[in-house]
Amino acid sequence: MNAGYPFYYTFLVQLAAYIIVAITVLLVRLKNFPRAKRKPEEQYSWWEWFVMGLRIIVSSCFAGPATLYGVKALMLYSNLPVLAMLPILTYACDSINFRLAHVCRLLPRGQNISFLHFPKVILVIIGSVLLVHQDYRLDMQALHYALASIGLFSLAKVLSRIGPEIESKGTQSWDGPLHVYLLAGITPLIMSGLATAKHENLVMVGHITQSWTIVYWLLNLGPAVVLHACFSSSLNSAYPFISDDHVGGALEEPSEPAREAVATTLQSGFWILIIGVLSQEHNFLDWLQVLAFTLIYTVCVGPKHIGYYPPRVLNLLLRLFRRRPFPIHSAPWQFPFFLATTTLIFSVLISTNVVHWVDTIAFDRSVRTFHAPAEPNLDQIYRPPRVRSFEVVIAHSAGDPIEAIEALMNMVHHHGSLNFLQPHIKLYSKDSMFNSSTTITDTADFRGFFKGNLTVTPLPNVGGATATLLHHIIHSWDWLPVQTLFLSTSTIANNPSSLPPMNQHLYKYFTPMASPLPDAVPKTGFLSLGPQEICNSCERCFDSSGWEDSFHLFPSMFGAANTKEKVCESVLLTYGNNFVASAARIRGVDKDVYQLLYDALVKPDVKNSWAHSKEKLPVMLEGEKMGEGSRWGQGGVYGFSDSLERPWLGLTVERLWGVLLQCSEGRIAWGCAGFGKGRLRGGKEDCGCIE
Repeated sequence: MNAGYPFYYTFLVQLAAYIIVAITVLLVRLKNFPRAKRKPEEQYSWWEWFVMGLRIIVSSCFAGPATLYGVKALMLYSNLPVLAMLPILTYACDSINFRLAHVCRLLPRGQNISFLHFPKVILVIIGSVLLVHQDYRLDMQALHYALASIGLFSLAKVLSRIGPEIESKGTQSWDGPLHVYLLAGITPLIMSGLATAKHENLVMVGHITQSWTIVYWLLNLGPAVVLHACFSSSLNSAYPFISDDHVGGALEEPSEPAREAVATTLQSGFWILIIGVLSQEHNFLDWLQVLAFTLIYTVCVGPKHIGYYPPRVLNLLLRLFRRRPFPIHSAPWQFPFFLATTTLIFSVLISTNVVHWVDTIAFDRSVRTFHAPAEPNLDQIYRPPRVRSFEVVIAHSAGDPIEAIEALMNMVHHHGSLNFLQPHIKLYSKDSMFNSSTTITDTADFRGFFKGNLTVTPLPNVGGATATLLHHIIHSWDWLPVQTLFLSTSTIANNPSSLPPMNQHLYKYFTPMASPLPDAVPKTGFLSLGPQEICNSCERCFDSSGWEDSFHLFPSMFGAANTKEKVCESVLLTYGNNFVASAARIRGVDKDVYQLLYDALVKPDVKNSWAHSKEKLPVMLEGEKMGEGSRWGQGGVYGFSDSLERPWLGLTVERLWGVLLQCSEGRIAWGCAGFGKGRLRGGKEDCGCIE
C-alpha cells in the first residue's frame, strides 16, 4: 500500500479470501454428499432465486468500486487515526439512504420508521465533521475517496433489500452466507483485477513481493483476508449490519446485535488507530478530535453497554490466570451510580490514553529511526559580505515558459517578508532565448511587479535544474547571503497549481532574518517548499513514483553531511528544487560534496561519467510496461531518456536537499501538515529547521 499499489493489494486479499471460501464450501459439500432432498415447501422458486441472485449481483456492483475507493483513500490519507474514526459514518448513511428508499416505496412496508434515535445519526455526522475539520493533514482528494467509499457501501446495503420480501425457508445452514459470498465476490474481484492491470505496474510489484518471506506474506495479507472472508466489506471497517425491524441503520436500532455492530465498528477504528502508529504512520491528534470520537462512542454504544466493561475485563483477567469467571448480572453494574461512574472513567481513560499513545509514545518510538545529530554542522565562522542580505535564485530550464519566471517573481514581490528584505533575484536560464547579450532592460516581459535588483545569467543546457542550483552554490561560495530562496520554473511549468501552496507554505513557516543582527535571533535554516516523502530504508531508498536510489547516494551523502552521526535509517525526500537555505547550513557541508555532484551532472564525456553509467542507472525489469501510468511511460518519473540535458541523477539530487542541508528529521515527518494539505496550523519549526 505504501509503495503505491493499493489495487494489487486489494486484488490479492479478495482473491485469497475467495479461494478460501470456495475450498470451504467444496469441503462442506463433499462431507454432506449425498444430501437429503428438501421438501417442496422448503425450496425456493425460480423467481425467488432470480430475485435474490439479482439483488446480490447489483449490490456487489456497488460494493466493488466502494472497496477500491476505500483502499485509495487509505493510501492517500495522511492521517490514519482520523480515517479510522470515519467508518461509523456508514451507519449514518444507512439511516438516510434506507429512509429515502422507504419514502420512495422501494422497501417492504411494515417496518418501524420511528425517529426516536435519529439524534444519534446527527451526532455522528457533527462529530465526524469536527474530526475532519480539525485534521491538520486534511487531503481533500483522499477525503472524497473515503466519503465515496462509505456512501457506496451504504448504497450497496440498500440495493440488497430492494424488491419483494422473500422469507427464508427450511433450516438455515451455517455455510449459507458462504454461498452468497461466492456470488457476491465475483464482481468486486473482476473490478479489482481490471483496476490493477490498468493503473498499476504488475512487473514492479511482482519484483517487490518476490522478496517477501512466508511470514511477511501472512502478516501483510492474513488479517485482511480473514476479515474480508468473514464480513465481505471489512476494508470499510464497518460491521455489515442490516436491520430487519427498523428502517434506519444500526444507530437507530435498539437491539443488541445493532449495538454490537456499532461497538465493533468503533472498536475496530480504535485498534487501527492504536496499532497503526506502531507502523509507518506519522501524525498527531488533538484533544477536540479525541473528545469527539469519545462522545460518539459513549452515546452510540450507550452507558448500559459500557457498564458491563468492568466485569468483562475482570473475567478476561481470570481466564488468563485459568480461574473460573464470575457470572455477569445486571446488579450492581446497571445501577445509575455505577453506570455514571463507569462511563465517566471510561471516557477519561480512553481519551487521555489515546492522546498520550499517539502524540507521545508512538512519536518517540518513530523519531528514533531518524538519526539526526543533536546539533547540525553549521559554518559559524563565515560572515556574508552584507550583514543583512537575501537572494532569490531562479533556475529556468530549457523549454519552460517565460510566464513561469514572471509568476515566481510576482510571488516574491507580493510576499511581505520577502519584499521587505529587498531581495536580489538571480535568474539562471538554460533556454536558448537567453544569450550573453541579454541585459536587464530586456527583462521587462518577465519582471512582473518586481522592481528590485535582477541579474540574468545564461548557462549551457546541461545538468538540469539541480545543476543550476549547485552552480550557484559553488560559484557564490565566498559571498553567499544570510538566506537564499531557491526556485525552479520546472515546478510551475509542470504543475501550475503548485504555486499557491508554495506561497502559503512560505507565509506559514518561513522565518526571515532579523535586523540589525541576523545571527542574534532565530531564523529559517532550511525549509522545503514542496512535497516531502519518507524513505524508511536509507540503504534501499525508493518512493511512490517508482524512483529508486540506484546510485546509492543517500548513505554516502548522509555521512558527508552528518559527520557526528553515521547511522542512516529513515530520511525525508524533498521534491521540486524549491527551498530556503541559510549560508551557515549550506557551508556546513564541505564544498567538495557539491562539486562532486555538480561535476557528475555536467560532465560532457557521458560515456566515462558515473552519472550515466548503465551499472548505476535504474533498470527496466523484465516485462515492465512503457505505457501511461508506468514509471517509464509518458509522465512517469523515468518517462524521458537519461541525457546530459536531463540526467536521471538530477532526480536523486532533487530528493537529497533535506539530507544534504541536515534537515531530515522525524519531528518534521510527524508535525508538518504537508504541502498543500491540511489547515497548516502549528509553529514555524514544524516543517523546517530554525537556527
